[in-house]
Amino acid sequence: MNTLEIQNIKSHFSNVLNHYNNLKKRFVDASNELESLNIQLIELKNKINSLNMESSIIYFFEIKELLSNVEKNIFDLDVDIETPEPPVDPPVEPEIIVPTIGSIELNITNKKASVSTKAISDSQNRINQVTYYLKTSVRNTIEQKTTTNPNEIITFTTVLTPGDYIVEAIFSYRGAQSLEQIIKSSNLVTVKEDVIIPPPTGDKIATLKLTSSQSWSNGFSAAIELISHSTENFGGNWEINFDSPATGLSQWQINASKTGSRFSITSGADWSGAPHFNLGPNGNFKIDGINGTGAPFDINVASNATLNGQPITLIINGETVEGGTTPPVEPPIDPPVDPEIPTVNFPEKLPLIGATDVEAIYLNGDNTQLLGTVSIPSLNIHTEYAVYVNGFKTTTKPVEFTRRSSMVSVSLAVASLPLLTGNNTVQLVFAGTNNSIVTYYQTNILTIKKESSGNSKKTLVGYWSSWGGNIQTSYVDLEDTPAEYDTIVVSFIESPDHLTPVFNPEASNEVTKAQFKEKVARMKAKGHNVIIAIGGQNGVFHIKSESDKQIFKNGVINIIEEYGFNGFDIDLEGQSAQNGTTYVVDAIKEIIEYFRAKDPNFIYSMAPEVAYLINTGFGTLYIDLIKKTKHLITTIHPQYYNAPGTGVYPFDGSGVVIDCKNQAKFIPEFTEALIKGHDGPAWGGQYAQLFPIGPIPQEILAIGLPAGVGAAGTGAINDMNVYVEAWREVQRRGYDVKGFMTWSIDWDKYHNWQFKNAVAPLIK
Repeated sequence: MNTLEIQNIKSHFSNVLNHYNNLKKRFVDASNELESLNIQLIELKNKINSLNMESSIIYFFEIKELLSNVEKNIFDLDVDIETPEPPVDPPVEPEIIVPTIGSIELNITNKKASVSTKAISDSQNRINQVTYYLKTSVRNTIEQKTTTNPNEIITFTTVLTPGDYIVEAIFSYRGAQSLEQIIKSSNLVTVKEDVIIPPPTGDKIATLKLTSSQSWSNGFSAAIELISHSTENFGGNWEINFDSPATGLSQWQINASKTGSRFSITSGADWSGAPHFNLGPNGNFKIDGINGTGAPFDINVASNATLNGQPITLIINGETVEGGTTPPVEPPIDPPVDPEIPTVNFPEKLPLIGATDVEAIYLNGDNTQLLGTVSIPSLNIHTEYAVYVNGFKTTTKPVEFTRRSSMVSVSLAVASLPLLTGNNTVQLVFAGTNNSIVTYYQTNILTIKKESSGNSKKTLVGYWSSWGGNIQTSYVDLEDTPAEYDTIVVSFIESPDHLTPVFNPEASNEVTKAQFKEKVARMKAKGHNVIIAIGGQNGVFHIKSESDKQIFKNGVINIIEEYGFNGFDIDLEGQSAQNGTTYVVDAIKEIIEYFRAKDPNFIYSMAPEVAYLINTGFGTLYIDLIKKTKHLITTIHPQYYNAPGTGVYPFDGSGVVIDCKNQAKFIPEFTEALIKGHDGPAWGGQYAQLFPIGPIPQEILAIGLPAGVGAAGTGAINDMNVYVEAWREVQRRGYDVKGFMTWSIDWDKYHNWQFKNAVAPLIK
């Protein structure tokens, strides 16, 4: 409840009281009806005077109902005294035609809202008042306007800040016995942040801004922004030219070439032929992640800039180099902060101790939306809700509870949830601040079953060393990889500067780049998946900003497209796995989505170490990456090796940690732990630890093992019967995982192909 609602009900009461006083003057004698109405009005006045913002919602609606009854009684009595004695043949009252309302249209111009009603049908002129409420998307009222003309265009005076807005309209009309109401809502309109476009400088048709994010002796990373000062619609038919000492420019969304000292840049196109960048009348666009070679980024990096042959203003790192003075840039205006909206931290995983249970969520008939109805008892809170799938937080969204509307329905597409094959538990948790105390409300668990895709094909994954071998091993020609290895992981994309992705197929001195591309194509034609891995011991990446993310993402995309790989494998270790995760996780997700849009079967796999999956102190990257992209993963093949001292408690309750030095026991125990999302009990406890990554679906889980002694520091053995028996134990426990991965193909060759000979018959 808010002040506006209290004012409205008091105003309504005042109108009813005036009606009663006018009616009383027309009675010659007192009547029982008038006396009864007088008593009701006195009682109603006392109740209204006691209303305040702390009153309960039940009390508010009780008063509102009482006021409506009194108003109806006065209306009926007024009709009775005005109606003459009925004639012998009373006239037939015309049938009441209820007004109909087509739509409410909200428009925003210069940050002010106007609203109009379309397609009104009111043949009997019954509508006598319309009240419009301008609200935020979470139904906070900003301003109200009232009119007696439903066809009038109403303009609100409030200057709107960036956000989503809607109008609620209440049409009051004369019904058969009393006033009735029709309530309609408008379309949702978004007010966006102002885009400040610099004015034209001099008579130039455009401004070109070059801004560096990194620079070194023979290269740089930068962004280009093109701002048009012309009414011409260039669309995708634009060309930027400038002189530069740099030898090359690259970015996956543009075409860049150099003739002599002059660069030409045009827009690239997507798979449908549509340009990535369009320049409309007085429009602008920005291209991030441009990599330059052959020169540092300084004031001399560009000169003599033109757009479609016409000179333009050139600004380098904020300094105007050609064409005029630096355009003034208005300081950014921070949007106002609603002091009532608290900051609530939702836990990454459930259970949430102390949460209040509320009504259950349910699934509608066509299985496309998740619906929730939550009743919050007598609280006036602004909040958010979080969606948890299998105990892990997936999304948060704003919602509002008030006393006037304490019932909220939530809907979101099931397809947007990271569901795993089999049964999934879904919960909503609402949280907000009431009197400075954070209160949590948790719905009951809903179970959603996701059917298997039907792809039960097993896999044997082998890493292929592009540098030619590992210590004792020797180079294996890509085309000599045995047929049993259906997926070949080419290793690795690395980085000399911890940022720019680099892949060198010529490191072995056994093959040229052109020959390697041909070999990849031929192996794919034979039915192999040939994918590229990023990371390894020397592939450490530090992605710390949006600009870094673009360099990383664009570099990986360029490599995959250049060599024709049909998949991408994550093998980030050491510092990469512990570095800040936001940008690198977003980059990887965007890479997968980019290629999946072209090829739904594009492979996305990863090979995390043991500790990265079960300990929050090590694998922060993999924890975030798996949680946010688990539903996209083709295969996850953890390294069941090189982890002495990092193990799991067995499910037999012995309480003795098992690690990779005992592969016969470690393989089935770690596999079951990954599938369940936790390991066995520790000295009588429920379980030793709940894995932060949550459960791994068995249909995407493969067992990663060394091909033989020498291939790993710990966990490498030559007795392949241990692997065979461990696999059978996994099956005896009722699990049917996807297959095997090995490090590496050259080590398997060194050991006379003992690994593939032992495990391939188990899965083929």
